[in-house]
Amino acid sequence: MKNIKSLFFRFFLLLGFVLCSHSAEAQRLALKTNALDWLTLTPNLSLETRLNKRLTLDIGFACNPITKPIRGITLTNFRFQPELRYWFNRPMARHYVGFAPLFADYRLQFNERKYNGDLFAVGFTYGYALVLSRHWNMEATVGVGVGRIRCYKYGVNEERPIIPNYSKWTPVPVRLGLSFAYIFD
Repeated sequence: MKNIKSLFFRFFLLLGFVLCSHSAEAQRLALKTNALDWLTLTPNLSLETRLNKRLTLDIGFACNPITKPIRGITLTNFRFQPELRYWFNRPMARHYVGFAPLFADYRLQFNERKYNGDLFAVGFTYGYALVLSRHWNMEATVGVGVGRIRCYKYGVNEERPIIPNYSKWTPVPVRLGLSFAYIFD
């Protein structure tokens, strides 16, 4: 957990440097939310800023603190999803490709099994932003990559193991979304 905090601190330090180092002229910011996450009862918010004529940086957070089981399944999670995007037309309009790391912490209870763990992944994304008006966009995105899953697997009536007992590299979806964005000029 100490390494994760250190990684977050370094990333935010780098992000602050990048955002403060370029001119604020013609700066565009977008505040977004992913409707697919809301379907899973996971509130989320994302901020995207233009870095130059073709690149944007998207920083997203999602968190589901609900511990009440729904049909025998309980899922709580926290996700941090930065993404560097290259736009083929202009930022925040039409096609883009991106590079997206993913950091997640989760707790899942499915019937009589519990899974507590984390995920570190990196992958590539493709998306399309449909301009609805001067300030509104709708964006569809999908991304795949490879991730390291590490978790504690145990039964409901068992004690949590001292060290993670399940760990592997696997293909994972790093992005899946249908987002609505409000763009500030």
